[in-house]
Amino acid sequence: MSLEELYVSESTIKNDLKNVKSILQKYNIRVLKCNKGLFAEGHEINKRFCISDYLIYRNAIDENLIAVFLSGMGKNFSNADFKKVKNMILQILNSEKMVVTDDVLIKIATHILISLYRVRSGKFMDIPEENLEKLKKEHEYKLSERIIESIEQEFQLKLPEDETAYATLHLLGNRLGKKNEGLPPDLIDFLGEDIFQLSLEITRKIGEKFQWLELEKDEILIYGLGLHLKELLTRLTYQMNIRNPYLKNIKIKYPLAFEAGVIAAKVVESKTGFQIGEHEIGFLALHIGAALERLPNHFKYGNKKVALVCASGMATSELLLTKLSQVMDSKYYLIGTYPLYQLDELMKQKPDIILTTVPIEEELSVPVIQVPAILDDRDIPEIKQSLESAEKKNREFSQFLREDLFFSSLQTKTKTETIEYLTKAMLEKGYITEKTKASIIEREQISATAIGNMVAIPHPIEAHANHSVVSVGILDQKIQWAPNEEVSLVFVIVLEEKLRPKFQAIFSTLYDIVYSSENVEKLCNQKTFDKFRATIESL
Repeated sequence: MSLEELYVSESTIKNDLKNVKSILQKYNIRVLKCNKGLFAEGHEINKRFCISDYLIYRNAIDENLIAVFLSGMGKNFSNADFKKVKNMILQILNSEKMVVTDDVLIKIATHILISLYRVRSGKFMDIPEENLEKLKKEHEYKLSERIIESIEQEFQLKLPEDETAYATLHLLGNRLGKKNEGLPPDLIDFLGEDIFQLSLEITRKIGEKFQWLELEKDEILIYGLGLHLKELLTRLTYQMNIRNPYLKNIKIKYPLAFEAGVIAAKVVESKTGFQIGEHEIGFLALHIGAALERLPNHFKYGNKKVALVCASGMATSELLLTKLSQVMDSKYYLIGTYPLYQLDELMKQKPDIILTTVPIEEELSVPVIQVPAILDDRDIPEIKQSLESAEKKNREFSQFLREDLFFSSLQTKTKTETIEYLTKAMLEKGYITEKTKASIIEREQISATAIGNMVAIPHPIEAHANHSVVSVGILDQKIQWAPNEEVSLVFVIVLEEKLRPKFQAIFSTLYDIVYSSENVEKLCNQKTFDKFRATIESL
């Protein structure tokens, strides 16, 4: 077919071919020439992963598109065939009392249809004997044998043994569960010693950085991480790609869980040698985020400690405490009732907010809200409003800003150059150490810190700092920070040890400030430190 028949220019074809080569290179597939034209050279498994990624990891999985694509390759698949394959998989899983999510079912069915398409085209898998023997020992191999047998009967096609192994990979690499499955009585026996110890090491390392989190005793987390690590190691061993559709939301809405996921990834990397991408980190973060939600209120990130000062008798204090406990939002928890003369003892508990039935004349470092000794329903809205106002005051982000770390009209051209410029200034002025600077760079390499709306928030994995500070860079021209992410405003955030329990609250506060493009534009238009800080405080 000539260029005229395609209605495109030669330069368009060359540009398209350049893009094709770039995409295929990710799968170790090369585009070569022969006397018949161009062809793709690479391992069969990589070609299948390339096809499946194109079909599965789009904005939404489209079963019709999958069938149309495979039919377009001349193999006559229909949407009805897709449904048949899904039903056959479900029947076999149901007979084993196994459950699977809709998305995972579609993925497994897609991989099996790709197998059919490739075998019909004379393209076969070649799994090394050592790997084949390992896969045969897995329970999922038995399931795959039954699935492949059903497929062969339905489509009147004999599939080689390696295709059963290929199907096993996708059962192992995706979450299959037992119906009404609870915790097994012996986690070590169920997960295996290596996976159990890896899960435990992850919770230990997270606890070392975030010392207020108590995750090592959470058997649900150990179990969930263990199951996930089995899938993860299968994917890494066979270089199976996965996309996390929730990645951006996890980064923004659960920053503490995501940072814990980064620590988990580093543990896996150190123990296995595999490099963990940010999509996998996002899935690890989901398990950790669920564990954080299971923590008692007083351990939860971002929760506010509220103390009650009451001069009345015990009965009045108990009544007031009970009433407040019933009406206060779950993000607040009451740490106790104190008489006024124990104010010094109260402050040692480091409350975030104090409610009091008596005037407190002493100037305190936390917000103080006076409440009636006897509450009725009409008092509740006013108390809630006062709490919200106090919380906002107590979470001021501007306290971490420094005039000598404020840079407007920054003329850096790349992400690397920008981080280098800002962290060098922090280092030279004594705010951070070389270790912290290196940790900021390492954290950015693991997963880009762009959070949308042209904003990025580089920060370290490990902070070796005696100060909590934020360096601000307003870029003269927006720069590419990550694929499909441009940035104009950069906050480099470093928190000292004592503020680590406030990690979630501080990052959430910043996101509340920059969640709208209008707010970001206002901030980027400020050319002086005082105006920038005033704008932050007004948003």
